[in-house]
Amino acid sequence: MNTQSKAALRRALRAARRSIKPSQARQAALAATDALTSTRRWRQARTVALFLSGDGEIHTDELIARAQAAGKRVYLPVIRPPRGRAGRRAALAGGTLVFRRFTPTTPLRRGLLGIDEPVATPAAGRRAQAICSLAHLDLMVMPLVGFDHAGNRLGMGAGFYDRTLGQRRGFRGPYRVGLAHECQRVEALPHDPWDWQLDACVTDQHIYTW
Repeated sequence: MNTQSKAALRRALRAARRSIKPSQARQAALAATDALTSTRRWRQARTVALFLSGDGEIHTDELIARAQAAGKRVYLPVIRPPRGRAGRRAALAGGTLVFRRFTPTTPLRRGLLGIDEPVATPAAGRRAQAICSLAHLDLMVMPLVGFDHAGNRLGMGAGFYDRTLGQRRGFRGPYRVGLAHECQRVEALPHDPWDWQLDACVTDQHIYTW
């Protein structure tokens, strides 16, 4: 597909979500959190991959807090460059994600792309440092720039989630849920064969399933 059209959509949709006023963003985050936590998939999930929001994304602080209060194991993405390589450029070219346990006491540090990531330290304890494989994640809540009526997802363009999900062998999970403002929905997105579709997307106004 035309990568330039994806780039143009990213610019427009990122601008749209960044233009949301702080008070409206807080209301949208609460509405989306209420909607997601009311679903059967959320209630049944014991291991949940979430993310720390930025750049106008739906705020996830309350969602993370509710997951932890409900006794779910919360994991956050950590970017890993390809084996044998290091640095930002290598990560962007072929990096994947691992999901590290996050608790209220887990320390964070700035990752390769400027996003905070949970740190594995001896002081954090073995349980807090645990990495959860894709096979053992019940639910993956994914950031996105845009989504369409068919469940196609437009990310930031680095391909971390698509490459990571492409590593699955012999199992279907985890259940993939996008989290977005309603203004990030478009009629149709350009997509490539390696792009993974969503199973559902939750916005401040609707729950979409495919």
